[in-house]
Amino acid sequence: MRVTRQHFEYIADNFAPLVSSPIVIEKIADDLEKLNDKFNREKFLARAIANWEQQNLPPIIDDEIPY
Repeated sequence: MRVTRQHFEYIADNFAPLVSSPIVIEKIADDLEKLNDKFNREKFLARAIANWEQQNLPPIIDDEIPY
């Protein structure tokens, strides 16, 4: 089976947010590069890490009280 862009997008959107850290996403990208010679590592990392941050970083709280 050939791994396609749709597979990479699915992994970036659905699996990347579940891993423990972006370092794991880098390792996933290392492995995915071996599956398809047209794999766009930078594009995958940008999408996967953005999804990870959305699910794992706490919201920014503005404690400043407006007067």
